[in-house]
Amino acid sequence: MKYRDLRISFELSNIEFTILSISEETILTPFPGHSHSKNSYELHYIKSGSGTLIADDVTYRIEPRTFYVTGPEVFHEQISDQDAPMVEYGIYLQTDGLEAIHRDNPMKAFLDTPFFICDSKDTSEDLERIMERIFTELKRKSFGHELMLKALIQEFLVTVTRLYGKTAPKADKTAQNSPADMTYLTIEEAFLYDYKDLTLSELAKRVNLGPRQTERLLNKHYNMTFSQKKAEARMSAALLLLKGTQKSIGEISEELGFSSPEHFTNAFKKYFRKTPAAYRKAP
Repeated sequence: MKYRDLRISFELSNIEFTILSISEETILTPFPGHSHSKNSYELHYIKSGSGTLIADDVTYRIEPRTFYVTGPEVFHEQISDQDAPMVEYGIYLQTDGLEAIHRDNPMKAFLDTPFFICDSKDTSEDLERIMERIFTELKRKSFGHELMLKALIQEFLVTVTRLYGKTAPKADKTAQNSPADMTYLTIEEAFLYDYKDLTLSELAKRVNLGPRQTERLLNKHYNMTFSQKKAEARMSAALLLLKGTQKSIGEISEELGFSSPEHFTNAFKKYFRKTPAAYRKAP
């Protein structure tokens, strides 16, 4: 269940937040590696199930009540255990007004930490309770639900930020300001789910820009061209398919949208400096 294009905006500690999507998903298939734009954050709370998170080449074990944040430019992928797939609450948000943030701002720890992970057992009941109430408001849309949603999301963010004081941050990069809209979420979902057939023209249509403007946007906010971003998505998916399935090289090649197994092998070798077969055989 995913609520997209919400555009719920509010100010918290003089920072403008815009919530673009809220979801409850069962992760049955691996999410290929991807990253968010320079002002985007995704909050993940694992309701049940277990699996693995790989963030910036570091592997983390994920269990129920794990909470983590993937912020600007953090390359990450998520893989469920086959016998216990993860059920995840997710909030995707963007920020504005970071150029004026004061060092004493209570939200500074959250905004300055692109990656954070902890076992939230001390406050897990609060996080889960708040998310359940958020979904109740989204489903019922009773009188005043917009105000209730803003209040609940702010409560969630404050509860999350309090965790930062209990657990040392895992990274120290500062997000850069950019207008909050659906553009970056649309881009990230396009590469995450449609990497097989995605073209620059199709992506440009989805974000209501021209191809040249879209290319400039990718360079500015992801430091990649369209071709580089698509190659990243396809190669991340290739790694998951090679290690996580018994599919043949030909089947994987077709699933990734390559014209032939040879084309896939050459592209994989150029990207990783080894063939798909060699990668699959490696321990």
